[in-house]
Amino acid sequence: MKITIRPPTTLSKADALVLAFFEKQKPQEHPYWIKLPTDVRKLVSTWVGRKDVTMEWPSTHVLRLVRGRFTTIVVAGLGKRAEWNDRRDRLLDRKVIRLAHEHKWRSLTIMPLRLIPDNANHMAENFLLADYDYHALKKAPKSGWHDVRSVTIIGTASREAQTAIKRGIVVGEATNMARAMANAPGSHLNPRIMAAEAQKIAKAEKLTCRVLNEAAMQKLGMGALLGVAKGSAELPRFIVLEYRRGPAKHKPLVLVGKGVTFDSGGLNLKPSTGMQEMHMDMAGGAAVLGALVGISRLKLPINVIGIIPAVENMPSGSGFRPGDVLRSMSGTTIEVGNTDAEGRVILADALTYAQKHYEPVLVVDVATLTGAAVVALGQQAMAMFSPDDKLRTQAQEIAEASGDYGWPLPLWEEYAPMVKGTFGDVTNSGKERWGGAIEGAMFLYQFIKKTPWIHLDIAPTMSSIEGQHLAPGATGAGTRWLIELARRWTDGRLKLT
Repeated sequence: MKITIRPPTTLSKADALVLAFFEKQKPQEHPYWIKLPTDVRKLVSTWVGRKDVTMEWPSTHVLRLVRGRFTTIVVAGLGKRAEWNDRRDRLLDRKVIRLAHEHKWRSLTIMPLRLIPDNANHMAENFLLADYDYHALKKAPKSGWHDVRSVTIIGTASREAQTAIKRGIVVGEATNMARAMANAPGSHLNPRIMAAEAQKIAKAEKLTCRVLNEAAMQKLGMGALLGVAKGSAELPRFIVLEYRRGPAKHKPLVLVGKGVTFDSGGLNLKPSTGMQEMHMDMAGGAAVLGALVGISRLKLPINVIGIIPAVENMPSGSGFRPGDVLRSMSGTTIEVGNTDAEGRVILADALTYAQKHYEPVLVVDVATLTGAAVVALGQQAMAMFSPDDKLRTQAQEIAEASGDYGWPLPLWEEYAPMVKGTFGDVTNSGKERWGGAIEGAMFLYQFIKKTPWIHLDIAPTMSSIEGQHLAPGATGAGTRWLIELARRWTDGRLKLT
């Protein structure tokens, strides 16, 4: 998709022209009204002036002209001016693109009420997110797959706005890359293939990539990760990517992504309902890969490490069992209460590896960890955890700024008994029925030393839902959050205690 800013004096023909108005706003109050063709002004003012037409949010009206520069005009209702916010702004950007898909429009001209750098960034990013569809495994129709090829934003093409659009394009493309990877079926993306994809990305983006095989993991003592992996015919891989553009003496950010390429639940087999989505259980790993692509293309002058433990969790005679005790890389033993709580087990070794090999300034793990997070928050927000109050507050600020929405949950010491083991040091599940998302986070906390740490449980936002104006499937949850985190670390807005 080509996204450009052009002044209102150079209106060029497009399949549709998009205008937006608040309730009770007169068309003449639009900042670019006078620049519109006479036939468009006449049609729109007549329509908006009708008694049966309101500019309620989120209404859209498609108007037609017989001839002229624009034969299709979309009038979008923004609702009450006082209720407008960034969340609605993002949804409007997406809705317009999905409307274009519905009507087969290839080109759009959009006249926003305002164009500032942040708004331009959101527009470009969300245009790309809404334009994405996963059809890699479908037979293409004769007319080809529909996409929007160009969007022209009418406004002042300031240097700041141009830069913001370029940043939005980078973030949108990186997120869509993560979505494509998460959407791939388990038969098309197993640990071996995921590692190969990471190596391709590393080569393209000039990153360093190392892939540890089973023997290397055994040598390191990764008994937790290997315990989960041994039920599958697919051998595990431990993926490490390095992006180093900051001073050598600066400690890195470390991003850890859960990479369970298919999760059957193991011997504690999942119910059949919903299991077909469990190829997305590596969405955290995809988010880390997408974030590294975005960080690289933005050329951020920092050091970032990406770590992805990649496994399949399958039931078999060789699989790990409830009641087993696994020895993790840290030496902490893990009593298996439930084989379907495998993500936290593989992350235990990944978190230990991160701290031992990199002495990070901050560790963030991203994982589709618990269904309990979905129960707590619905599908509108990921769950965010940190033992540091300031980090937890900043995590929420990053969520709002990035559009990767999240809400913090507690990680108090009162929850520690939930993960205390009977025959092992800790248990991965089974102590309590309640607070499952907190239990998962508390388990991971046992493998954090004194390193600043944030845990993102992206299970709630893994898949798109109605009203988000995204194609069915993966959302790329966590990708935009991680890129925004890196930007804030770069410019000094992220404060670590």
